[in-house]
Order: sequence, then C-alpha cells, then structure tokens
Amino acid sequence: MFGCSASAGWLTGASDESNWGHSMNEPERIDAGRMSEAPLVDAWQRGRSRRMRPLQIPGHKNRFADGADVLGSDLLGDLVRDDIPLQGGADDNAYRGRYLEQAEALWASSVGGDHSRFLVGGSSQGNISALTAAGGPGLRIAVDRTSHRSALAGLVVSGSTPEWVYPVIHPEFGLPLGVAAESLGELGDVVALFVTSPTYVGTMTDVRALADRCHAADRTLIVDQAWGAHLGFMPGFGALAQGADIVTTSVHKALMGYSQTAVVTVRGDRINAARLDRAVDLTATTSPSATLLASIDATRAVMDRHGESALSAAIEATSRMRAGLRQVRGLVVVDEAELGQPCDPLKLTLWLPRTGVDGVELAGLLWAQGHGVEAADADSIVMTLSMLDEPEFCAEMTDLLLSLIERIRGDSRPPAPAALWQVVPDVVMTPRDAFFAPRRRIPLAAAVGEVSAEQFCPYPPGVPLLAPGERITAEVVRDIAAAGRIGRVAYCSDPTLESVEIVSG
Repeated sequence: MFGCSASAGWLTGASDESNWGHSMNEPERIDAGRMSEAPLVDAWQRGRSRRMRPLQIPGHKNRFADGADVLGSDLLGDLVRDDIPLQGGADDNAYRGRYLEQAEALWASSVGGDHSRFLVGGSSQGNISALTAAGGPGLRIAVDRTSHRSALAGLVVSGSTPEWVYPVIHPEFGLPLGVAAESLGELGDVVALFVTSPTYVGTMTDVRALADRCHAADRTLIVDQAWGAHLGFMPGFGALAQGADIVTTSVHKALMGYSQTAVVTVRGDRINAARLDRAVDLTATTSPSATLLASIDATRAVMDRHGESALSAAIEATSRMRAGLRQVRGLVVVDEAELGQPCDPLKLTLWLPRTGVDGVELAGLLWAQGHGVEAADADSIVMTLSMLDEPEFCAEMTDLLLSLIERIRGDSRPPAPAALWQVVPDVVMTPRDAFFAPRRRIPLAAAVGEVSAEQFCPYPPGVPLLAPGERITAEVVRDIAAAGRIGRVAYCSDPTLESVEIVSG
C-alpha cells in the first residue's frame, strides 16, 4: 500500500489529555495488517444505528435520521440526516473509545508521519496551527509571499514576524514555480520556513532541497500541501517523505473527504506533538462532527485499500488529457514536460495567450455546460482532476475543451500575468501589529502611501495582493481594481473595493 509506515500507532493512556480526548503518551507501533481498518467510521456507523434520543446536544436530537415529519424536516431533513456528533454520538461523553485518536494514528502511519490531527476548519486551520506551533511572539518565520491568506492568520495568532521569501516566477507564463533553496541565502534568526507545494497552479517545490537547507541550519520546514493530499499516498512524492517537519493537507480537495476536512501531521522532533495539539485545540471547535471526521478516516482506509490502482488510473487519464490538449496550436499545457520540473499529476493548468483565448471567457463557457473550474484569468485556466474522474469523462472533457478553444480562438497576444504571484511588498509593520492597530476607513483611490490594516485576496486562490502592515502603492490599487473586474476579491471589509481600512496613528 502507498506510504504505509509503522512509525506511529495507537495513542494510549489517559494522562495530559487535550481536546477531543487526545493523550500525550508516546505512540505505539501499528501492525501493517490494521491499516485497512476504519475505527472512526465503525464508531460513526454504530452511533447512527443506535438511533438515540439524547438529552443533550445536538438540538436536532437525531430526529431527521429516521425521516420523521417534525419541525423543519422539509428544509433540514436532507441536510442534517447523517449528522452524528463525536461526543455523545460516535463516542461517549468521556471519549472512552478513543476512536478519533486511533483514526489519526492510522493516518499518520499511512503518510509516514509521527502524529496527526484531524481538522474541520480546512487546511486554513492546519496552517494557523502549524505556524503557532513553530513560532511565537517575536520569533521570525520565513514565509512564501504567495502563500494562502491563512498564513497571515497564523502570523497574527502566533505573533511571529514574517520574513517574506519569493518563488521563482516563470519568465513568460508569469506563474510561480516554487521557492528555490538556493534563493534563501542565510536563514539568520528565522526559526522556520513556510512554503506551499503544490502551488495553486500545480507546480511543485523541491521540498527535499528545502528540507536539507533548513535542517543543516537546525530550522523547521512547514509545507502547506493543501492541494496535494494524494501525494502523501504516493511513495516519495509527499512533503513528509521529502523531509518536511510539519505538513497540512486538505482531504476534500484531491481526495474524497467532506468539504472543509483536513489533516496536519508532524514528523521528527523539531515540532513537539504536544505543542501542535495545543495549537490545534486553540483553533478547534469543542463540538466536532463525527460525520466530517469519519470522512477523513474513510478516505484514508480507501487509499490504503485501493489507492495505488485508483491513483494510477487517474494519473493515466489526466496524462491522456494533457497529451490531447498539447496538440492544440498555441496552447501550452503547464506540466513537467513543459517546465522541466515536477508538477502535480492531477492538476491541469492551461496557458492561453498564444491561442488568443481569454481564460475567463473559457471558464464561463464550461460553467454554462455544468463544469466549474478552479480558477481562470486572462492568461490561464486551472482544473483539478481526481480519482473519481473516470477515463471516459476525461476524454469527454478533452473533446469539449478542444471544441471550445477552437470556437473562441483569436490572434496570439502578449501575456498579462496575474499580479498576485509577483507582489514584492513594502512592509511597514507585522501583520499582527497591523491587525490590532487603530484603524480608519478612507477611499481606496486616496490610500496611496498609507499602511493597510486589512488584506485583499483574489479568490480563488486566496493569495493576498495586499496584506496587513504593507504600504499601499498605486500599483496595488490598480491591481486590486483589475482583480475585482474578473472575479471576487475576498477578506477585505468593503466588497465593492471602493474603500480600505488603514492604520491610523
């Protein structure tokens, strides 16, 4: 099976417990024969079959599980029918079964980690937890400036000071290729490095080189692998296998978990597991849904049972899509063959300027036929494939893309690369200081020269054009307006983009 390791196991004992019944005892080893088990799924199924009428939360009292005609059943019945809480549902109030803990240990073992925590706040929660576990007030962390906005949240929560580092940008395509180890220079007083791999467009950083660089200086490497959960089940491909110390990954993106499910995993002793647990518990709900959490356990069991064959088939189908699309005159398929570096085998990114096609227009035509894409701008369109995209579907999508591109083809044009991948900010204060500073609102057009108290993130992908604590320039104002014309700019206080909150005083 992919990535099966016996380095982690059932976390037993009841001392020093954190939220959701986790113990701080050293893990035991898991027998390889148990890797296809799904203890939390089994507990969820038992909880559902009991049909309890609880004298405790949840307020829906499991009444929708049996299709009862009760208050709200017309609107809520289908939505919450399978909602089983972890506490008092899949497990008892004291978490005596420790089913979640067992499931987390199985995940860690499958991906070659030592300790994992399941998350219901997405990889955003994992990134905040990782940065909080690795950093602290006044500590410096080198952070890829093209990281997801959750990295900013982690800096605010932890109080760490960012030292921005920048990925290599393709000279023609304007897309990020990853942070190069040789570009880091001296690590100085930074305690950790935070990078994203795979990137949103599918390019992959040389994590092994970064790990060697960090570990030679006794520094911690954190990898946001939100888009690469499948890589952890491919021997040698995942960030943990390449030497990362702590990795966050989304189970709902490339795999099959419920939306917003994710896992954060540590390997080695540079990040103390108990410290990570405290950081996760700081950001976690105290009323977790066993339904969401069990979908992570189920996904891991499916991967341990069938992952090798399913991934091989999906990668082959995606490769055939690339081969077919590569025949289109002027179309660039952004992959390993084109770039000469590793790329996510299930991400399909097309670069369009030589075809004269506008990516936003192409995405709109696909949407009209029932096929949403991850992201699109004038130059590119990004699509994600998975193990549930059959070869027949991939072939159908190849034909559809071919016909649509030919329908709207135009003259070759100069590229207009997205600004968010190329931001080099003028940093005035830390994100945390800006977050808590006094603020006032002024028109964005009049804000040049001021210090932003908030962030502006084109979404997708959620990478900030402007972060708290950065000086607002005329170029930033222009780029925010341009991003707003083609899509959503999120996490700013004024969705019209007409005003901005600045640091005052």
